[in-house]
Amino acid sequence: MILANDSNHSTIAVDTSTKQSSNILVSLPESQSRSCKVRFDECQNEYFANDQRTGEECRTTWYHSEDYQQLRSNARELVLKANDRCSMTLGVDLKEIYEHVCHVDFLLEDASEILTPALEKKITEIFIKSSESSTEMLDLIGLESYVAAGIKKSCAQKREQIQDAVYDIQCEFEHGLWTKNEVEDELRESCLNFSQAACLFAQLLAKAQQAACV
Repeated sequence: MILANDSNHSTIAVDTSTKQSSNILVSLPESQSRSCKVRFDECQNEYFANDQRTGEECRTTWYHSEDYQQLRSNARELVLKANDRCSMTLGVDLKEIYEHVCHVDFLLEDASEILTPALEKKITEIFIKSSESSTEMLDLIGLESYVAAGIKKSCAQKREQIQDAVYDIQCEFEHGLWTKNEVEDELRESCLNFSQAACLFAQLLAKAQQAACV
């Protein structure tokens, strides 16, 4: 169970019965244009023994692979039911909201500032008209990108763009083009350029979900 992690230090808690030392090698996706690897320095880890739960208790209470498979199966079923019940209108409305925030080309913290009257009305009603109950609406939280096909693809592209941007900036830093303080600001601003749309989209979805629960 990972509790904290940064580039220089990782802190994890493990059950003493399963604790073991290993070299972890993580490769980037094959679709990456650059061939590079990430290696975690296990010597930087700090281990804290689990004194409150036995190994058997951990195995009983923690998720297993079968549990994750069931969760994925339940999620797929919810998405299919949402699409069938809503005749794809929910996906169309979600995509329209997402495209609206993607067009924002300036720094924005509050998504409410870019709402038009028509879009605000759509956000207020989107889950109310799409769900038979507030419980069904709450079940879809986090699955919106699966209901709207284009959103999931766009998010995957933006993640790759963030990886490329970070790689470029790190290379420039290694060649002395940035100071330590400068590179931190550049990383933050470059990543925000690709991640802001998702943040604004999440804000508007929260407003829609709140309206459906009132």
